[in-house]
Amino acid sequence: MTAPHTNVPPMKLSGLEPILIGEGSLFVNIGERTNVTGSKAFARLILNGQFEEALAVARQQVENGAQVIDINMDE
Repeated sequence: MTAPHTNVPPMKLSGLEPILIGEGSLFVNIGERTNVTGSKAFARLILNGQFEEALAVARQQVENGAQVIDINMDE
């Protein structure tokens, strides 16, 4: 027996461009290299004040297909 179909509203994320994630979204590519906890290289850039280089990390993820960038500066 399957669960009854429910009309779940999509998740809406925005930055420069909005993205809707709903039932029809089969795959969402999320870039996670902009994380000071999970990436020693990114943390080093931030701690050394190399913000342009850190921004390049995010840009590279978008160029490689990321639809969403997960930015974590909490350490």
